[in-house]
Amino acid sequence: MFIEEGAALRDRLFLTAAVRTDQNSAFGTNFQRVYYPKASLSWVLSDEDFFPKGNVFSHISSLRLRVANGSSGVQPGSTDALRTFSAGSASIKNTDTPIETVNQIGNDSLKPERSTEWELGFDSKLFGNRLQFDMTYYSRLTHDALINRTIAPSLGYGATSQVANIGAVKNAGLEVTLGGQLLDRKQLGLDFHFNTSLNANKVVSLGDTPAQVGVTNWTIAGYPISGIWAQPITGWNDANGDGILTVDEVSIRTDTVRNADGTIVGVGQFRGYAEPRYLTTFTSGIDLLNHRVRIQNLFDWRGGNQYYNQTERIRCTRPNCNGLFNPNASFEEQAMVVAAIYAPQKTLDGYYQPGAFVKWREASVSVEMPQNLASKLRARSANLVFAGRNLHLWTKYRGTDPESDFTATGGNDSPSEFQTFAAPTLFQIRLNLGF
Repeated sequence: MFIEEGAALRDRLFLTAAVRTDQNSAFGTNFQRVYYPKASLSWVLSDEDFFPKGNVFSHISSLRLRVANGSSGVQPGSTDALRTFSAGSASIKNTDTPIETVNQIGNDSLKPERSTEWELGFDSKLFGNRLQFDMTYYSRLTHDALINRTIAPSLGYGATSQVANIGAVKNAGLEVTLGGQLLDRKQLGLDFHFNTSLNANKVVSLGDTPAQVGVTNWTIAGYPISGIWAQPITGWNDANGDGILTVDEVSIRTDTVRNADGTIVGVGQFRGYAEPRYLTTFTSGIDLLNHRVRIQNLFDWRGGNQYYNQTERIRCTRPNCNGLFNPNASFEEQAMVVAAIYAPQKTLDGYYQPGAFVKWREASVSVEMPQNLASKLRARSANLVFAGRNLHLWTKYRGTDPESDFTATGGNDSPSEFQTFAAPTLFQIRLNLGF
């Protein structure tokens, strides 16, 4: 069921309130119904009589303030709440006897994962509606997160985990949009669109489950989801001056990580987010010859994360890499090889490399064909488009491409490059005919 009511006051103040309620056969039998309320308020401040009209405010064509709060949910898997069994047989006194073992424990109290989010910001139009500038801040808390809780083998179940509502995750971020028409003349037009966002997440609680510690990714309360952890390489010193680093010339820091209750999680240090935190796109457009020719470019910047160069790690352990065989390799390259292969406390820290990049995603030129030429093609209109994609990459990442994600569909590991090709550069010519 869903109920919503909207109200407006003087076409300046707008209020929306709603509530949704769900029932689902995926819920446990002890949980019947969930409610998701929401409310939003927006105020066109620039229409008020008291809004300043002079000085810098004269360039503000419209200003709307807004705030909203709402909840949403993610339902469990369709059979997560059910207890299931597996049929088999066992030899008892040399006789095959049918047996039944628990395959999935189930959970009678299973309920949906629930997120509650606050959002506030403003929308504005500037310089006679030629530019639009919007900003939004959001903060979302997800509780009753669905986590596979580890089950002790001593309980005697065949299953090793149980889906339960025991986790909590906090997300927060800022989004900014700026765009519009800078120039609109018969022979020349200029426009652009800029969009950027900053995002952060943190695991608030894992309930009664232990920290999830993997080879490269850990999920620990107080840190980002699936963050990258390692024993950091803290420095190197070519003591004998031969230009070749050895084990005793590379320093590795070992920190013991503990839970809030003091239990040891592992040895390592948080090295960074596995996914980009900063996402920015910039699109520019140029119109020429009475808008018959349009040139457009798209640039993309992402950063704030570490990317696992697994291709280089494999090459070095085979062994076949620059840091191992090239005597002119930088000390940084040598140190990452020594730390990963020869050090008593081995670490992959050197292969977690800055994942920031700027990519020239696309460039295109669109030409509107003369009407007489379109008529010869029996068409009402015709245009020709020349386009190129993945034209250039600027990055400090040492591998092929910090987007060549070998684990994109692989589950829980962080994005990584493993003998993967970079995105190809493509060129395209397209003729569009309208009839």
